Amino acid sequence: MSELNEKQLLIARKEFNFFMAVGEKDFPKLKLNTPLDFFKTKMNKFYEELGCVGFNPAFNELTAVIKIKKETGYSGSLCTKGSFEYVRFYLDYNDGSGWNDMGFTAFNAHDIPTQKDCDSKPEKPIDYVVRLKIKPKQDLCVKANLPKVKAVLSWNSVPAPNDPNLTTGSYIWGDVKEEYIQISPIKFFIPNLPLLEVGSLFEKALLNPEVSLNDIATTIPEGDVSLKKAKKEMLSGKVDFQELANTYRKKKIEPYRFGYKLLEEAGSSPDYTISNNVYKLFESNKLSFVESLGKLNKLKCNTTYEELLCVGADYNQEALIGTLKVKKPAGYNGDLCKDGSREYVSFWIQEEDNCSWEHAGTTSVNVHDIASIPRGGLSYSVILPYDFSKFKRKCNRPRVLKVRAILSWNVPPSGMECSHWGNIVESYIQIKPGMVWTANSPKIITLGGVSTDNIDNFTGLTLPGAKIEFNQTNTFNGSPFGGIIVVQGVSTSFAGMKYKVKITNLTTGGSYYLNNKLALLGYNPATGIVTHPVEVPVSDEYTYQPYYNNIDSVLARFSPGTNDKLLVTIENQNGTSDSQVIQMDNTFPAVSLTIDDQGNCSHYAKGDTIHGEFTVDDNYLEKYSITTNTGTYTKVGTGLGQSGTTTGSGQFNIVTFTNRNCGSIYLKAIQKTIWNSVKTGTYSDTQRIICLSE
Repeated sequence: MSELNEKQLLIARKEFNFFMAVGEKDFPKLKLNTPLDFFKTKMNKFYEELGCVGFNPAFNELTAVIKIKKETGYSGSLCTKGSFEYVRFYLDYNDGSGWNDMGFTAFNAHDIPTQKDCDSKPEKPIDYVVRLKIKPKQDLCVKANLPKVKAVLSWNSVPAPNDPNLTTGSYIWGDVKEEYIQISPIKFFIPNLPLLEVGSLFEKALLNPEVSLNDIATTIPEGDVSLKKAKKEMLSGKVDFQELANTYRKKKIEPYRFGYKLLEEAGSSPDYTISNNVYKLFESNKLSFVESLGKLNKLKCNTTYEELLCVGADYNQEALIGTLKVKKPAGYNGDLCKDGSREYVSFWIQEEDNCSWEHAGTTSVNVHDIASIPRGGLSYSVILPYDFSKFKRKCNRPRVLKVRAILSWNVPPSGMECSHWGNIVESYIQIKPGMVWTANSPKIITLGGVSTDNIDNFTGLTLPGAKIEFNQTNTFNGSPFGGIIVVQGVSTSFAGMKYKVKITNLTTGGSYYLNNKLALLGYNPATGIVTHPVEVPVSDEYTYQPYYNNIDSVLARFSPGTNDKLLVTIENQNGTSDSQVIQMDNTFPAVSLTIDDQGNCSHYAKGDTIHGEFTVDDNYLEKYSITTNTGTYTKVGTGLGQSGTTTGSGQFNIVTFTNRNCGSIYLKAIQKTIWNSVKTGTYSDTQRIICLSE
């Protein structure tokens, strides 16, 4: 098949959904302009492609940069629903288990007109970043855990699950990329402190999570002494200069590399004592201070050890993200059981109106000497949560900004120029449109993980097209909510102000105010450390937190545990409020399956007919199905059949196979309920084992 030109590709893009709806078998009936052969091809990167793939150990998040290359072809402008760019991630731990499906995430893509930046360059491609939080396997710090990650990009079609070799799903528009990453080790490996000395402390802490570890230590003889000793041992990971000099001399690591931070201090400090002390330190280790300082001064934008490759923005969770490669096995000031060093990335955003640059912040990622580093290096991501509110505009005026990121090893960048060890990358990011909101009143943005714009305020159920916002997973139409309910809303704008969260049960008429502790997710941009602030209400009043104390803008988290309809209301201390109805469902589907085996799984002979009955009962059933590998299923009577979307009961016969010795009958019922604000598709199931005799 000859390649399609740009005009034909745009037509194929528009016809893609029609092809996906009917498949190859009925394709001729569609009478499309695009030939079938084109829809059999994979990984067309004309409109989008993967940039960098990485991992951030602090957040435990996989990241992927998606480059949007054209101004049309994404199913509509920013004021429409547009389309979605999906990325599914796989991990291979090199332990023989192969690729592990870690799940998928996505962002909403639109047609964005291409404008010119302050240097009259076209603002394309636009670099978006998707993030997926994972729970990786961990090892002790004595062993490097270096899995390979695979990212699969697919436009407007979720990549098929458990399909790392791309044989099952349709991957017409997309890309695939692999990289090696490093999973943070468990550093509770203290050679100088026997585990038994602190083991009882941690055991009691696990059994009494409401009591702090410090409080428990005071109740055990010399428990506080053991705890202090454990803390000291865990924090004593710094490698002194003499040890580095002895180790790196054999590995031919330059003194102006491992002594970079000291040389910087000596060269920039007006205090003669500091430079003289560094001079003596170098000379006492038989290293030339003058020669090292001279070579460092000649060094600029060196990428021998590390290199920044991509920079972009997370459209969903709002953050600036850089992806860098660590290239060598040594030169990072210590192994995984030590402190190592930090790769700092400073972000700058260019204002369109006056072309001035604004410093957005600096963050970092911890790196170490890893002898087993794979060829091609290790891919790390740095994440700087950032409040883009002041840049937001209405959807009819798309906002695209230039971003500059400066990488600097072990010393934070001091400005917009390149440092000795590191480099600079620029790209374009698109800012999500601002929401309609009265600025002096509270605003609930998501409830139960779903945008309030996609929850019916009468029924409390999800509307068609609703998604779980953090990863853009589709929900079922008319979904209720169960488990933990997370309330996200405008927070930073009201920092310091008090608010209450009122829960009104519209079914019973009762109401109450939340007064439980609120665990938040924070971030220290200076250290790159994820923090966990806790907000304790006073007289049912919570306090709005500044951005870096609450980067997810969580206002409440509670578990009502009912099947009732609730009204969630945020009440600000200034008398304003915002409310949203939500329908709860904390009951899983009730399923039953019986067969006439008289309680004996070997009751049947090969070729016998099994008679059975089943029931499915759920208020928000999505679908159910009965599957069997022991014979041919036939519906009996007027009840439910082998699969469907309604509750009730049914009867069936299964004529057993004559060439099978055993098998099973499996009943599964999936409900629509969104569970714990993060997932959908919860289910109940049951099965019967069949043993067949001759």
